[in-house]
Amino acid sequence: MSRRSRVVLTTGVFDIIHPGHIRFLEEAKRLAGEDGRLLVIVACDSVVKDSKGRSPMFKARDRAFMVSRLKPVDKVYIGRKGEIDKNIEWFLKRLKPDVIVFGYDQNSIMRRTQRVLKRLGLGIKIIKMRKFFNTSTSKIIEKIRST
Repeated sequence: MSRRSRVVLTTGVFDIIHPGHIRFLEEAKRLAGEDGRLLVIVACDSVVKDSKGRSPMFKARDRAFMVSRLKPVDKVYIGRKGEIDKNIEWFLKRLKPDVIVFGYDQNSIMRRTQRVLKRLGLGIKIIKMRKFFNTSTSKIIEKIRST
């Protein structure tokens, strides 16, 4: 008897891909297991602007293209515009993840997702990853601006 393979879901901006992103996605894929799938939602441009206070360096479709080419990633979706909680619910109902993985700096979206899960009565496991490498897109942008 074979059981359904594990589906792991994660989300992020993925504006300038760096080693921390790669390691994060590798670890998320490892949680999916050998036959599991890693699904990634790339934040739409309006969400990036609202959450980061700046426009993304690359448009959502370009960021999704880059993420889709990374070895650990099985499928990429672009986040939807509009009310975040409704979008979380929309993706949860369609993708049916077993596990949702958040980055070390994704506290706000993690809390919102937990509230949606509770409201829907879904027992999806949430994992918060630690920081990998001492870098971030914001640090990279800052370094570029200062040189």
